[in-house]
Amino acid sequence: MIQVENKSNNLGQVMTRRLNVNIRGSMHQFANFGQEAACWTTANGKINDIMGVSELLDGTGDSASAASLLSNSLLTRVTILETKNDFPVPLGVSMSCVPNRECTRTGSAYAFSCLPEVTNTTPLVIYENESSTNESLAWRSQYPEYNINNLDTHGVLNVQGESFMFVSKTHPVIDLLRINKDIVNADIDNQPLIDDQWFKVTKQVMATCCQQLRTKVLSKVGTCDLNQVSLQLSRMDGIHWVEMSENDELFSKIPSHLTSMGSKSDDMSSEDWTKHQQDVKRQFTEAANQLIKKPFSFHARIQLEFELIPTSV
Repeated sequence: MIQVENKSNNLGQVMTRRLNVNIRGSMHQFANFGQEAACWTTANGKINDIMGVSELLDGTGDSASAASLLSNSLLTRVTILETKNDFPVPLGVSMSCVPNRECTRTGSAYAFSCLPEVTNTTPLVIYENESSTNESLAWRSQYPEYNINNLDTHGVLNVQGESFMFVSKTHPVIDLLRINKDIVNADIDNQPLIDDQWFKVTKQVMATCCQQLRTKVLSKVGTCDLNQVSLQLSRMDGIHWVEMSENDELFSKIPSHLTSMGSKSDDMSSEDWTKHQQDVKRQFTEAANQLIKKPFSFHARIQLEFELIPTSV
């Protein structure tokens, strides 16, 4: 984490965090020690400090409050500020909170990619949310406590063994029923309000309304869980880390005199030719092993812009 910028609006706390990512290892290590070997993630227990939640709560919130804030984050923009790829192969990078929208001809998809042995200092926006849409702004202003995760539980009293539940009068489902009273052929405001707080709604109607809100509105609001942020490196097109085929980038790093046997000269005996072939194969294997066991580094500076929206669970 390099730089922090915080500001507030009438909806939530707007945050800017810059992450410094470093993944180092050999292709042999990545091939033999599992997926996590080529992965960067936050240290255990440090996510609240990294994302600025500890500073925001100023010691007044517990871990559950912090986790709730991050689980309801509105990720507005992700920018790759700069990258440096020392690896001799192109890399596909997947990021936990960003959709994979950069594709190759085989259909493999990544958040972004890096060319081999290249440093790029030109910022690249790889994700920008539709948070400026009217529907999204209206939702965040009117229903800041509701998100895709708690829509059917917050402000809801479930009645076991019955076909109905009690729903708070401030729940977005109530407004949905009110707006669509002609379609559902019922006016929610004509129903009795229990304890001046609760409407009685059937479970089937509640489930249908929640599904509509999730697909039509909340999918555009775009909240995500930032409690765990990680990056995963892969060779492009799903190629195995130590796979080497003729004319690919890894193969091209082998000295050219080892990648071709040449042809037997007229004055070379069959015994000498066989020995020459064996020597070339041995040297090729040694060069290939040296290449795949050599440690390389991937560096990236990534800027996350997001909004912490108050929520209840």
